[in-house]
Amino acid sequence: MKKIILLFTFGLLLILVSCGKAAESKDTMHSRAKEVQDSIANSIKSAIAEVETLTGVSAIVDTTKKGQ
Repeated sequence: MKKIILLFTFGLLLILVSCGKAAESKDTMHSRAKEVQDSIANSIKSAIAEVETLTGVSAIVDTTKKGQ
């Protein structure tokens, strides 16, 4: 039983050490995520603007303003 626990612990330790640190820092990952979010938002805005020009109806409603 002791050998199994020791072997399991050694294997777990080996896995943790072999993975190492992440290749990117958190700041880099957050900035990349912001770029992707901005890109998606710009794509949606341009698609809505295209629909507005085709139909002549305003499709954008600002739901973020409170008290209206």
